[in-house]
Amino acid sequence: MRTLSRILIFIMLVTSLSGCRILFDVGDNIMRSFSSPEKIKNRIKDPIRPGVKLSALWVGHATILLQIGDKVILTDPFLTNFIAEIQMRIKEPGIDINDLKQCDIILISHSHFDHLNLGSLGILEKKFPKADLIFPENAKEFIPKIDFNLHPLKIPAHKKKKYIGETKIIDGVEIICVAAYHWGGRYGLDGLLWGYDGFCGFIIKYNGYTVYFPGDTAYDEEFYKFLGENYEIDLEFMPIGPCSDCTLVDKPDRHLYPKGALKILDDTKAKLMIPMHYGTIAELSEPEEPKRVLEELIREQPQYKDRVKILKIGEQIVIE
Repeated sequence: MRTLSRILIFIMLVTSLSGCRILFDVGDNIMRSFSSPEKIKNRIKDPIRPGVKLSALWVGHATILLQIGDKVILTDPFLTNFIAEIQMRIKEPGIDINDLKQCDIILISHSHFDHLNLGSLGILEKKFPKADLIFPENAKEFIPKIDFNLHPLKIPAHKKKKYIGETKIIDGVEIICVAAYHWGGRYGLDGLLWGYDGFCGFIIKYNGYTVYFPGDTAYDEEFYKFLGENYEIDLEFMPIGPCSDCTLVDKPDRHLYPKGALKILDDTKAKLMIPMHYGTIAELSEPEEPKRVLEELIREQPQYKDRVKILKIGEQIVIE
């Protein structure tokens, strides 16, 4: 019965789970449910370190463990083995939650199951009940009763060319809600039919550093040039999948592809970009295909070599 339930729910949710290939992925995820995700070798035991000014550890998918000085921020936490008990991760999370000694702020970019992962929030709630949970206001109905400090932020009307929403300063950390080019809702059809708009990106400013986390987004030249003109971004994270054709720029108002990520890097003038949102679950492309395409683009355009850092899941970069 559990397997049958997974199949039925998977079909219902498939559009919210990044537009997966239904027939292939149903079978693939059923088979994966009889095994365990691939182990990450040499997990970092002390991911939070004194004296670090700026560092990032890729936990997998859109989950980044970000340290800016004395503050620790976790983005779109996905720490469980399954998305909605259906889609199984390929590789285990890049950190052991027992090794994480601090978590001040949790960012949720939107309410899709692979970004608002309730099991992961439950894990974090037990260990960091006083953390601040920040999310787009119109995703509030999908946030369960939970023992965090809740901060819903008003999103910008990006279709009217308004790119900046609500800003909140939490214990000295400035969180700016910015536009994203994606879609909201929770179950797929609700977002497509009723136009839920609970999605956004975030600009994070603290201790003289500016970090951009877009969540899920597609490409929009005017918006990203606006960011480049108004913020000096030290570090940005770019989703590069899932992609039905990874050689394209994006799927408009859905997802960014590798070529689009480099265009955003040009537009925002960020000092460093780290790709994400691939290699963690089985999606439209093979798990590592977005990375391979990005690597090929960088080989062809070596000006990006020092401005893009491709991390392995569980790998951490200390920038300063």
